[in-house]
Amino acid sequence: MRIFKVLSVFATVSEKIVDAFETVVDFADHVIHRKEYERRAKARKRFWTILLSVAGGILVVLFFPYRVIVKKNGDFEFRSLMLRVYRRTEEYDIPEGGSEEFDIEGVADADEGDLVIE
Repeated sequence: MRIFKVLSVFATVSEKIVDAFETVVDFADHVIHRKEYERRAKARKRFWTILLSVAGGILVVLFFPYRVIVKKNGDFEFRSLMLRVYRRTEEYDIPEGGSEEFDIEGVADADEGDLVIE
């Protein structure tokens, strides 16, 4: 049992020595190739800046309303390029001439032509 504890301590100490040596080697590599690392960092920053700017611009164009209509009675309408229309009140498709039937939710047709609200 005692030999396992000694081996465990030896493994832990050797692992810490390897980690320290790895840190020293990484630092020396950065010092030697400093300009290359700086050039890569600048290129990476430029790439991500351009990518995020383009993605943000596309999202703004698609979702930002390009047309806003506010009527005197308080009704409003927002339109965006995603073909989304947000309205306070819904418009109904009423056939021209009144020859065709149409349904409005909550309103039932009566036989005498009178509208009955359910």
